[in-house]
Amino acid sequence: MNHFQRIIFAALLSGLLASCATKAPVNAKPAWIDNPGNGVSASAGMHVRGRAAQEELATLRAREEYAKRFGVSINAIQSMDTTVTNGHAFTVGADSANENTHQNDIRAAVKAKWIDPDSDELWVWLVPAGELDNHIQNR
Repeated sequence: MNHFQRIIFAALLSGLLASCATKAPVNAKPAWIDNPGNGVSASAGMHVRGRAAQEELATLRAREEYAKRFGVSINAIQSMDTTVTNGHAFTVGADSANENTHQNDIRAAVKAKWIDPDSDELWVWLVPAGELDNHIQNR
């Protein structure tokens, strides 16, 4: 093999190896969907009223989940009394649950959106508003 043929062979081999290299998908699923950190993630499928309604629904779902996690507390109490008389047991139970909502000013904002190209499902990532402000300032 002469020098010119070696260069051609090396160029073809390099091209072949480069084309076989694995690349990350361009529109890969973001990590925040499964691990939203301090915020929440929620989704909405294709909406009959279009993309804006789909985004509004996903954001509404995220806000509801955010409110559940950060604005509602549930206290539950259960008591059981058992009395044994002449070999017979009698059990009486009572329970109560109180749900308290805190009217704190809980502010959140959409930090990111992603559309699943396979299912056309729109995902939104809702984070505390202060965290979004810090993210913008650190850019």
